[in-house]
Amino acid sequence: MGQHLRQIVASEKIDLSIANCENAAGGFGVTPQLADELFGYGVDVLTTGNHIWDKREIYDYFPHQPRLLRPANYVDELPGYGMVVMEARNGVSCAVINLQGRAHMPPIDCPFRKADRLLGELSSDVKVRLVDFHAELTSEKMAMGWHLDGRVSAMIGTHTHVPTADARILPNGTAYQTDVGMTGPYHSVIGVDKDIILQRFLTQLPVRMEAARHGAELHSVIVEVDENTGRATSIRRHTIA
Repeated sequence: MGQHLRQIVASEKIDLSIANCENAAGGFGVTPQLADELFGYGVDVLTTGNHIWDKREIYDYFPHQPRLLRPANYVDELPGYGMVVMEARNGVSCAVINLQGRAHMPPIDCPFRKADRLLGELSSDVKVRLVDFHAELTSEKMAMGWHLDGRVSAMIGTHTHVPTADARILPNGTAYQTDVGMTGPYHSVIGVDKDIILQRFLTQLPVRMEAARHGAELHSVIVEVDENTGRATSIRRHTIA
């Protein structure tokens, strides 16, 4: 991944790179060492989702690395933050917001209202605003896209590990894709060894999930934003298989 990311950043002139890392540790969470490794590859902001709490050693890491986000709509008492404002390589201030859906997910605060509050806290000078919405249902992610249209530069969905073919710019200037897909082994069932999952479906017995090891692919989107207005001017899928 590291070599591919550096090539993409250089060839596409990427000013800010964001990656969701919640499955980095064999499919379950992320460790401080893995987070540092991903930052070392050139990732600028790491977002996460419901698996962020799987590795307890990450809890103490949050205060030392504000560029590692956890979904903002978990309760405030938990470690970490769900938004960061930072300067991109071209000197433009950018806000990155991490939210999590509620359908078929842990019962946490409303992501729609949390998005409203976070956007209300942002300075009007921060025009470039990017959202990772980690959610199960396509309908919930589409609803969030419409809810944020014109108020953020891009709303990109994560969680299902399967890239969707609906990258577009919504009417008021927000780049949108229901799910960006995963970077990982595609000779699998959403990243897990396919034989293990087949056994689970055939028998309905519990199984121990293990990450697959073959068919690595990188899936991403590249979004161009007008820094003066915060409106997206293009969005396109970028895949390395």
